[in-house]
This record gives sequence, C-alpha cells and structure tokens, in this order.
Amino acid sequence: MNKFTIRIYLPLLAIMMGLSMISCQQEFDEYYARPSNLAGPVYQVLSDSARFQGNFDHYLALVERAGYKETLSSAGYWTVFAPDDSAYEAYFLEKGISGVQDIDDETAFKLVAYSLVFDAYDLNTLAFYQTGPGNDTLSSSFRRKTAYYTGVTRRNVYGEEMEVIGANRNGIGTFSINDNNNKHVPYFLNHYLRQKDITAQDIEAFYNRTFSGAQVDRANIAISNVRAENGVIHVLDRVIEPLQNIEEYLASKPEYSLFKSIVEMDYRNRANNVAVNYDSESYPQLTERYGALQQLMGPVHVKSYSGQYAFAPNNENFLRANVNDAQSDSWTLFAPENAALQQFLDDILLENYGAVSNVPDEIMFDFVNMHMFQSAVWPSKLRENSNALGEPARFDLESNITDKKVLSNGLFYGTNRVQEGNFFFSVYGKPYLNPAYSIMRTLLGPYRFTISSPGQNFGLIMMSNQQIVDAGFEYNPGTPTEWTFNGSGNLAFDRISRMLELSLIQIDNPSELADLNTPKIFETFGGEYIRIENNQIYASGNADEGVTLNFDVAQSHLANNGYVLYVNGLLKYTEKTLAQSIFDTPQFSRFSDYLRGSSLYNSGTLQIEGVGSGAFFTVLAPSNDAIEQAVLDGKLPADPFTGNVEERERIATFLKYHFIPRNTIVPDGKKIVNPAGEEFNTLFVTLEGEAQKVVIDNSANGNNPPFTMTVRDNQGNVANVILPQSNVLASRAVIHLLDRVLEY
Repeated sequence: MNKFTIRIYLPLLAIMMGLSMISCQQEFDEYYARPSNLAGPVYQVLSDSARFQGNFDHYLALVERAGYKETLSSAGYWTVFAPDDSAYEAYFLEKGISGVQDIDDETAFKLVAYSLVFDAYDLNTLAFYQTGPGNDTLSSSFRRKTAYYTGVTRRNVYGEEMEVIGANRNGIGTFSINDNNNKHVPYFLNHYLRQKDITAQDIEAFYNRTFSGAQVDRANIAISNVRAENGVIHVLDRVIEPLQNIEEYLASKPEYSLFKSIVEMDYRNRANNVAVNYDSESYPQLTERYGALQQLMGPVHVKSYSGQYAFAPNNENFLRANVNDAQSDSWTLFAPENAALQQFLDDILLENYGAVSNVPDEIMFDFVNMHMFQSAVWPSKLRENSNALGEPARFDLESNITDKKVLSNGLFYGTNRVQEGNFFFSVYGKPYLNPAYSIMRTLLGPYRFTISSPGQNFGLIMMSNQQIVDAGFEYNPGTPTEWTFNGSGNLAFDRISRMLELSLIQIDNPSELADLNTPKIFETFGGEYIRIENNQIYASGNADEGVTLNFDVAQSHLANNGYVLYVNGLLKYTEKTLAQSIFDTPQFSRFSDYLRGSSLYNSGTLQIEGVGSGAFFTVLAPSNDAIEQAVLDGKLPADPFTGNVEERERIATFLKYHFIPRNTIVPDGKKIVNPAGEEFNTLFVTLEGEAQKVVIDNSANGNNPPFTMTVRDNQGNVANVILPQSNVLASRAVIHLLDRVLEY
C-alpha cells in the first residue's frame, strides 16, 4: 500500500469506527431506555398526565406544603389514597374555609401523611393479611399502616405541663424505641366482608353513607388501581383525616369522662397509680430525637398502661404477634356514658366501699377489662366475640348503643349501660365487692370464672372475715405461713379450702334455694353434701356438734346465676372417720355391730379396709329389723363377733356389698337420669376380679320431688331407702338406711 492510499484509508476507517460506536450507543440507549408506556411517579401522574391533570391541584398543593413532593416524585413504594379536587372542595365547605391557603402546615402534613400507606397495593392485594412470605391470608385485612404518627404532645399531667408520647406496645416498660406508633387507616372491600361474614350494614352502622364495596374510612374509592412508577393510586371522593385512637376519642368526649377517669385511675396520685405510667428515664433517646424537631419544655415521657388491661388505649399497634397483625384485627371498647356508669357505681360497685379510691385495684382492672375486647366486634357479631374476661358483649344494638366509631386503633361503642360482667352480677359479686368478705374473695380466686359463669347455677354461703377468724383461722398474706389454724400452719389451708367448697352449693336452678324450709339435701362443689330445712343449714361437722346454722333470710340475694345466702357461722366437715360416723348413729346400731366385729375394721386406726380417708362413699346400711330378718332367713350369721372363719368371710362380703366407692348418691333426682336406674360398683369384688353391682333408682315419681330411692341387688330384690332416717352426712360420704339386706 502506498502513502497516498494510507492517507485516504486511515481517516475513512476512523469515520467508520465512529459511526459504528454511535450506532452501538443508540442500540444500548434504546434497550435500556425508559419504556414509553411506563407511568411516571405518583406526583407526575397526578399533576401532568392527560387523565388527571387539573383534577388534583388541591391535593398536590398540600403535598408540596407537607414536604412530600420529592418523596412522591422519586423512588419508593406507596399506596396513595388521593382525594380529587371535588372532594377537597366539599372538605373546604365542611370546614368553613375557602381553600388550601386556609389550611395550616401541620394540618397539611396530617392530611397528606395519612393518605400514604407503606408499600403498593391494588384492590386485591390491599385485602391480603400479610403473615409471611407465601402465607398471606386472602381477603382478611381491613387496615394498613400510614406514614402519619402523632409523636410528642404537650399535656397537663397531675397539674404539670409534660411532653408525652403514646405507648406502642401493651404493658408498662414495653415501649419499642424504633416504632413510631403510626396510625392505621381502615378500608372495607366486598371480599373482606364475605371472608368475615359481615354485611354492608355493619360498615354503614359507622358511616352516614351507603357502602359502595370499596371504601376507605368515610370515603369511597372512585377510581382504583392507577399504576405509578413508585406505587398505586386510589382516587377518593372524600378527604380522610387522621382518625383519633381510642384514648384520644375518650378524652375528646365529656360524656365518657367518668369512664376515662376510671381507666386512668385519676383518683390515685402519680406515685400510687398502677394503671398509667409516665416514664421519662427509660428512653432518653426520645428526648434527643424530638428535641431537634420540636421546642420541648422538658424530657419526653412515655405514657403506658398496665399490662393488667387487655390493651393500651393509645397503642396504635395490635397484639404484635407479628409485625402486620394490625392489618387483620383491632381492639374494641364499649364505654358507658357518665350517667349509666354513675348508676352502676351507686348501686353495685360502691355499695360497700363508699368511694372508687377504696376499691381494690384488681377489681377496677376487672371492671375496665369487661368493656375491652381484643378483636374487632362488628355490630352483627356482638354476641360472637369475647372480652378480656371471656364474656360476650351484653348490649342490645338498638337500645343500648348510643355512639359508634371506627378509630385508628379499633372500634368504639358508647353505651347507656355498663357491661353486665359476670364477676359483678353473679353470686361471686357479693364476696367480690364487700371488704368484709375479702378473705373469702381471695379463697375464691381459683373458682371465680366457674362460679361467676351464667351458664352454671350456684348457691353461695357467705364466709365473713370475722367468721373465719372466730373459727380459729388467721390469714397473713405474704408471710412464709400464710394460713394458720389454732396457731398451727399444718394443713390449715387445706382445711379452710374444704370448708369453702362446702359453701359452694351446686344447683340446677336458683329456685331450688328459694324455699329454705322444706327439707333438702345438696351436693357442694367439693362433692360433699349439706342439708337445709326449717331455715337452717348444716354440714357433717355441724351435725357432729349438734349445731345448725340459721339463715338471715332478709339478706338473701338473687344473682343472675343463683342465690347468695348469709348464715350465722361456717359450715364444717366432720373430723370423724366413716366408721365412727356409722357407729355414732343410732339407727345403724346392728349394722355397726357387724362392722365393728368384722375383719374389715381396724380399731387402732378407726378405718375400714378399702375406705380411704379422702375417698367418696355411699353407705347402704340395712335397718336393725332388716338385719334381724336376714339372720332369721339364714343369710347372715347371728353373732356379729363370731370367730368362725367362714362366717366372718360371709360378714365381710355382706359389708362390702353395702359400700359404694367413688360416689355419693342421694335421693335428689340428679345423678340418676336413666328411668330404669343406674348401675354402681360396690366394694365387693369376686375372686375373678369382677366388681359386684347394685342398681339405684329414684324415678318412682318421675325424678321429681318428693324423691324416692330404691336399690336392686344381684338377686333382683329391691330395697327401699327409708328417707326420714337417711341422708346421714359423714366425711365425704352419705349413709342411707335400707328396709332389707342386699344379696350378692
């Protein structure tokens, strides 16, 4: 190649290479260029797009005022609930202002931040309850966390101006420093209603408008699922404002001021308030964080509520079982109005305390908790949810509910009556609410849910503090030996517990205790029996002492699940063994002779073989005449103390066949429901190991009073229980008199 050729070729090569590089760059740019059909960021879509330009001027002006223009113009992932201009013009009219210029910066920030939900959701995914990757529960969500949170507010607390921030967890000392306690926005979609089996009327009950099928708080979604580069836009036909939480709503409504004062125990001073705590020392980071943003007068105090409450009314989160649990559920509070609550205080709660400040704190916690529900209680499901004490809401939707609100952390109902809580309106209520019976209230602690249940009926014999002390007991809580009896701690608690169970009568219907004159026998909670007649009552120990206790009929109280009865002493159980009780009862004298002379009886321990001291028994003792007849018929040896081995064996077998273990059976029509009677094992077991049975029946009068009782033996013989001389009370046992000997 000559020099001329080279001079021409090299420039051409450079030009060709340059053109090639330009072409490659164009291809690169085209490949990676922003697609022409990709929507811009939220701010651009609402401001510049042909579809929306000019329809969101008010909202966008507030976005700029609130400092969110850059956020909504750049990367991110948002769900934006954007009210259009017509929605804002209606809002201006509602507020009596002329336009955006009349909205202050703080309000602008609230309106915009509350319209922004973290992450982007269309109408389908909006209803997902996010429980973890791949585990979302479809159509189970009705709330989402917004960008808005209250932060620090200045309040007057106990007469002192204080910087306060709300709790973000339940319980004192549980504040999470990295959680801003963001408010949630509620929304309601048709598929959520179907999933939860609630109706449009449930939603309409809280809002003065027809449910459209897609609603965000008070606004309908006019246009949905508008895609933007950094999120999804849903256009609203009304402006939504940050909702108050339950605490804020209570504080804003004077008609609930009495209930609020009880929730926060305003009657206690700050040092003695166990319901509410203001803590400025545990979280110094809060003062540093907000000090740079706000002109603080002092340290930031976290206001938290006792963990004894079902929830903290200022906690915007839910149970926090997982980070998103507030999406699918919320708290519910039923708050009685002042007049209704005052009536309850006057009639029930303060009957024996005089002032709220005298009521034990645990009772006040129970009172508040019976109005707190750890779930969203929709109007049509009023009876299907349980409060913190396991009770349904006992209000009539039409006549008792005076106020309904969906709030940022739950549902709220104002009521014209208090919740008819089990602890306060059952038989348990009398010892529970009377300081003169505070020891009994302590003893009833393990039983309180049982005996306060409206599904079960009880008679409650009251045990006053003075009666317990007079009986020889001392109760010193917090000491190594809390209970003593006659100065000794040995089995003192077991003794008083057994006496308590004697005072809990199991009944089918409160009417059973309306008449205290007619002779009756009742099984108590511990399985032992007591007897009532002629306005008197006694247990086995009282019978031993020859003492019957008298009812104070004027004090008798009919509760919603039974009767509360007052007597002039305590019910006592016998200290005797079962053998001693048999020996000491005259009508069993011949039966006693055979028992005393048998191989079953140990005169050293006073015990009967096979009869443990803590076991329940029914003893069927033939009368003296019946035993004489059995002797004449050759069915029993004539000598109870015979030394003949075979005769002693016959006597032992005879005795065993008249003892029924593990059961106490009386003629009351309760334990025997089979018209043909029920089979019961006796102590007599054959050499082959087969327990011999008897059939007991009290259906002669159709299981109705006056009750009868018969016993049929293996030979088909029927013995009658001689009622006037039966129902003899012993230690965990009942002894009946029969008119014939049972044959095995």
